[in-house]
Amino acid sequence: MICHQCQASNEHGSTCCGKCGTSLDLCAPSPSASQYPRTPDEQYLPDNRAGRYIPGSNTPSSQFRPDLRRLSRAEQTAGGATLILLISLFLSWFGSSAAGESVNGTGAHGYLVIVVLLAVLTAVYLLHRSGWEELPFRLPARHETVLLAVACLQFLLVAIAFFDLPVSGLSREFGAYLSLIASAAVVAAAVTTAIRPRQVSR
Repeated sequence: MICHQCQASNEHGSTCCGKCGTSLDLCAPSPSASQYPRTPDEQYLPDNRAGRYIPGSNTPSSQFRPDLRRLSRAEQTAGGATLILLISLFLSWFGSSAAGESVNGTGAHGYLVIVVLLAVLTAVYLLHRSGWEELPFRLPARHETVLLAVACLQFLLVAIAFFDLPVSGLSREFGAYLSLIASAAVVAAAVTTAIRPRQVSR
């Protein structure tokens, strides 16, 4: 056996070099490691043993790692506005100063529960999009189309609820205005996301 430290020859089966005393176990070839690549396309990583290399994994990472930098600026805006919309639906929408009563959006109009569900789904979807390099599921349409359709439906329901007073004599309060503004911001961000790929393709 050849000592990798001093290049001296030693008898087969020796554990230490007879000249410098270096352990010869480090010189023994590993059955699970290869010194040279078998194919040009195979990626190799350095092993902890000197002069040894092991094949690297070419498979993409399957771990969920949220990173908002994977989202575009418009998608980040849509996600933030969606969270604001979700919160504002449970704030005071209509009230009467004379009676001292107020009602939130979902309490005044039951169909706004649909907006709640859409907002939750949108937030979860954007979170998944920021955490995976490739989504583990397939959308029925393009990402931009789905986001725009959901945003428009949310805005339509919020606008109907905003102008529909449940009881005469009530006035609109902070929650109603905030919901309308937030839903409009989601639509604007979704439109920007839908238009930008077409401009890039040109």
